[in-house]
Amino acid sequence: LTRATRSPMAADIPVVQRCSSSTSAESTDAGSRVEQKEEEGSGLRLRTQAKLTNEGAPQGESVTEVGQPSTLFSSLESQKKKKNNSPFWNVTSWFPRSKEGAWLTCRVEVDVAWCVVIALGCLIRFWRIHYPPYVLFDEVHFGKFASYYLRREFFFDVHPPLGKLIFAAIGYLVGFDGSFLFDNIGNAFPSTVPYVAMRCVSALAGSLLMPCVFQIMLELGFSHRTAILATVFTLLDNSLVIQSRVIMLDSFLILFTYTSVLCYLKFYHCRYEPFSERWHKWLALTGVSLGLLLGVKYTGLLGLGCVGLLTVCDLWQLIGNPFLQLADLFLHTLLRGLYLLGIPLLVNMALFYIHFSILVYSGPGNAYVSRSFKYSLLDSDSSAARAFPTNATFLRYGSNITLSSPDYSCWLHSHAHLYPLKYSDGRGSSYQQQVTCYEFRDPNNAWTVLKYQEPSNDGQDSGTVVNSFGLVRNRDVVRLAHASSQKLLNSHDVAGPLSPIKQEVSGYINYSSEFVPYLQWRVEVLGVGGGDAILMSPGSKVELKLFHVHSTQVLTTTGKRLPEWGFQQYEVVTDRVTDGGNTRWILNLVDQPATSGNDSLLEEEEEKERERIQSEDERRKEVQDSGGGLLSFWEKYIELQHHMVTAHGNLGDHQFGAKPQSWPLMGKTLPYWLDEESNAQVTLIGNPVLWWVGTAAIFLFVGVTSFYLLRRKRGMLDIPTVEFDHWFTTGSVLLVGWLLHFAPYFFVSRVLFLHHYLPALAFKHMLLAATCDHLYERSRLLQPKAVARVLRVGYYCLVAGLLLAFTASFLAFSPFTYGHPSLTQGQIEMLKWRVSWDLLIRIRT
Repeated sequence: LTRATRSPMAADIPVVQRCSSSTSAESTDAGSRVEQKEEEGSGLRLRTQAKLTNEGAPQGESVTEVGQPSTLFSSLESQKKKKNNSPFWNVTSWFPRSKEGAWLTCRVEVDVAWCVVIALGCLIRFWRIHYPPYVLFDEVHFGKFASYYLRREFFFDVHPPLGKLIFAAIGYLVGFDGSFLFDNIGNAFPSTVPYVAMRCVSALAGSLLMPCVFQIMLELGFSHRTAILATVFTLLDNSLVIQSRVIMLDSFLILFTYTSVLCYLKFYHCRYEPFSERWHKWLALTGVSLGLLLGVKYTGLLGLGCVGLLTVCDLWQLIGNPFLQLADLFLHTLLRGLYLLGIPLLVNMALFYIHFSILVYSGPGNAYVSRSFKYSLLDSDSSAARAFPTNATFLRYGSNITLSSPDYSCWLHSHAHLYPLKYSDGRGSSYQQQVTCYEFRDPNNAWTVLKYQEPSNDGQDSGTVVNSFGLVRNRDVVRLAHASSQKLLNSHDVAGPLSPIKQEVSGYINYSSEFVPYLQWRVEVLGVGGGDAILMSPGSKVELKLFHVHSTQVLTTTGKRLPEWGFQQYEVVTDRVTDGGNTRWILNLVDQPATSGNDSLLEEEEEKERERIQSEDERRKEVQDSGGGLLSFWEKYIELQHHMVTAHGNLGDHQFGAKPQSWPLMGKTLPYWLDEESNAQVTLIGNPVLWWVGTAAIFLFVGVTSFYLLRRKRGMLDIPTVEFDHWFTTGSVLLVGWLLHFAPYFFVSRVLFLHHYLPALAFKHMLLAATCDHLYERSRLLQPKAVARVLRVGYYCLVAGLLLAFTASFLAFSPFTYGHPSLTQGQIEMLKWRVSWDLLIRIRT
């Protein structure tokens, strides 16, 4: 009941009583035994102890040991007095208190810094998240895919389904039916679309990145001071804020990248208790996190490579352990492989199983899969009866056609007038023949389908306007010549007249093989398999899309009317949003080419095509009647993976594309949205000062580490070995993490954008904080102490200056982050620190 404490002044004074009584009787007699001992005259030492111990004690308390009140005696005495004074002291209690302790208890420790960084992350990302209430950039893709999930219509995308399933789940929970398809950038959201809730789940994922960065720094052995510094750097990055405020996948991709690294570091710290419950838990959580990462985008393979490299280094340490048995080493390797490769694969397959289970109806993805795949879809165009009409015909090369837009009831049109040399906002045009969308029937609406022929070996174009015979088939590469002017339909890297984020379409005569890539178009007929001849029959319409081969963008009309020089006709451009609105065209046959000596060959080809259609129809009926022959999950899974990989490599150029070498110093930006009435805009732009200082920190780390290594080779230990090992290993982990998410893009041939660089950013910010921490530690250990104090003050001033600069830069570019307020032309030009930045300016005349 009381704890003995020893003090120098009472070192030789014996202890009177240690209260450890086992019965109440012994406890009751304790006081009398002490009094008896005093009366018997135990001598001067006992009286001295009584004097020392009772001096300064509260009145009415005795002390059993030096400086300790006798809690047992005083409590018994006070209870006795209370009982004697109370009339109920001897009444039996009906409800005696239980002496049993609580069964379940928990001790909660709250890391205030951890909570603060989460709160700040949420505050910065959720502020005014409802604005702008318009479709931004790739929301046309991922919002549309969420709508298809809710409509259960099959679609095709190059990315795995997890991120889109999350958005669809949010829409389902708030009652969205998928009726809005996010057709175009800048479309206003109806009140029935829960775009705010869908953006909020992305913002939540972005906010959770902050505690991940904080915890990774602690797991790497850095102090709380350094962890907070790294988190603040990540917090002040405009690009990460922008990307977590839109309905896009990158916020989930970045979060799962760093949760995977964090879980593996947690697992690494269990290395001294192998095969324990904690060991298995963190290794399994690493595998789950990697599975979720690969379920968002396959660029998550870079994150898998980062964790894989850490695993290889870990196993390399185990191989060098002489006390580890060979069987245990094999078990270590096997379990890491099962957890870090098997679990991600299972998670990926489970997500695609959910994907196929939801998308059971025919949809826009039919054009990308095989006939057998389409047979598995309900109400599929390929499963409908296709009795061959008696008066149907096939589209031949050399035919004159028209292409009409079902969205604006206009026809693809061209005339002899040219685009102005300069537009009203000062931008230049190609000064080539205009291509528009005209609302009335006109001879200038006719186009001739030409068969494209590859250039000859000498580089000369052999397929300019040659009317080669043959049937036009789905996914053929063709040229379209304006029937009146014979100008070829062309698109190139020139901004559209009214839509600067899209590419201009013009009429052009090809007189040099240099322009061959800009004149080819790929025909994609909706609901028709690849290689099938295009069938024209009365009463049925053929819907198609025209993809520009060189840029992989799709021909579309924006619905914007051109000024007087364009006769108020609709603007026609190409757009990278290939599945957006206004990209469909209805094909109408004007006339077939004149007869020639090849008619017999054409008739023979058409007869074979008729037989193919009839046999396919019979096969379809047999499959549906028997219920067999449909693709299994594994067959659909493998086929879809093949199409995803193939399509992912076919993305061409874009005017806002950014090369990887421009990323570290932010050589390019990426416009997401521009208001129709003002310069209010959302543009993917980072914190320039933070990016530039972070890039400098990478070179500083490499230089300092090289300097230390060279000095250590010569036997000069500038810093202790333990400190050097921590600096080298932790810095290498962060540097390699940054490189693995940056360097592989140099080998990618498809178009890339600035947002591909975002998963690497937090590694760079953490390395910057680690460099600052190293400077602090070195300044603290310098001699003499006066110099160390001066350098520490300098360090604090440096960090404070960096934080002020980063904060000022964040606030300066926040109008591009939040789309508010609208800046004037002069303000935008002041913030255009690099000529290559794409900051849009709307000039009103």
